[in-house]
Amino acid sequence: MLNIRASKATKQSASFNELERKGSESNLAWLKRAMGSDKKNPSLLLLGGKNRCAFRVRVAQSHARDDLTPSHWSHVLILPEFSAAKSPVWEVSLERPYGEFPPDSNAVQVAAFGDYAKADWYPNIAWIRLDFETAAVRKVVETIERQRSVLDLVELVIHWLGFVWGVGRTGNPLFDGMGLPSAVLVEQVLGTLGMDLTPGLASRSSCPEAIWQAAKWWHNFYTDDKKPPVFGSWCVDHRL
Repeated sequence: MLNIRASKATKQSASFNELERKGSESNLAWLKRAMGSDKKNPSLLLLGGKNRCAFRVRVAQSHARDDLTPSHWSHVLILPEFSAAKSPVWEVSLERPYGEFPPDSNAVQVAAFGDYAKADWYPNIAWIRLDFETAAVRKVVETIERQRSVLDLVELVIHWLGFVWGVGRTGNPLFDGMGLPSAVLVEQVLGTLGMDLTPGLASRSSCPEAIWQAAKWWHNFYTDDKKPPVFGSWCVDHRL
């Protein structure tokens, strides 16, 4: 088991709720409904994929769950603002080549949300509103891209690829305190801006499952600190 502190809350957060998908609705359409009038604000998106890479990541996080079942989530990214499928996102992906040399940007990548729009590929999605200005988030991301000596996301990518690809005796990186790179990026960005996204968990061992649990169960932590709890919606159509 991973060293994750359990919340003392007895009820799930009332501000982070399930929003069921309408029929064969794409993630693009679902997100438009979930965000409502918040499309100009930056957001976090949790995604749960079904391919082999996503499967390996979801199983790796089972040790962060009391019942040891695989996580619903395999990726997390930052959406600066949302308008259409071409809306850019900041991420650190383990499976999407860009033809770039990862050390140039500390493995941080810019993609389009439309790449994750297919619900058949990414059936699980969660949206979390961020109460920060997009410019402030962008500034922190750009700083991380230039400061690999402070946070080496490239190193995390290498360790996770070794695990996902089954290289030699590579073990679960979470057991060595190495979080999933995408989640570590998010933790670092929000921590710099003053938000503790996963209370009780070291930022460099972060993972999408820890973010999910914090959004659902750590609402008392934020209210006790006189801050609003995490606000958002989620849809889980695929369980392992």
